[in-house]
Amino acid sequence: MAEREIKYRGLKTFQIFGGETKRVWIYGFYLKRGTYGDPGPQAHIFVYENGYEGYRVESETIGQFTGLLDKDGKEIYEDDILMFSDGKIGLVEFLHGCFVVRYGAGHGSYALYDISDWQLKIVGNRFENPELLAELSAKKNFAEVQKLNEFEAVAYKGSD
Repeated sequence: MAEREIKYRGLKTFQIFGGETKRVWIYGFYLKRGTYGDPGPQAHIFVYENGYEGYRVESETIGQFTGLLDKDGKEIYEDDILMFSDGKIGLVEFLHGCFVVRYGAGHGSYALYDISDWQLKIVGNRFENPELLAELSAKKNFAEVQKLNEFEAVAYKGSD
């Protein structure tokens, strides 16, 4: 059996100077772990850098690596928003034992593995780009998607 990479990501919120907060993605392996004073097991992502270090992350943001890359070589995770070459956008989800991309008003879906050679591009994720999801069912073509995320859409159009 071939070895596959099983890893996760989750958002960690850090308090920085002046009371501001910063959210960053932590990549590694997922574990629910309790520590002294916790109300119960908490979501952690562990990273190996000269020993393992665990970071508590927001449990709702945990997503698994699909094992596939987009057209630019970026890793595709659960909850990523992908753009098809025809301008449609869809959300990566784990459904019925496999990763799928759900798209359109009727919420159709494709098995991600079956369409991995369709020149898909990551344009965001549901946590940092909720405006893309709010319009997901209404967006039909590239021009409409471009209004939502002009920088990403222009970069995508220019790379064809």
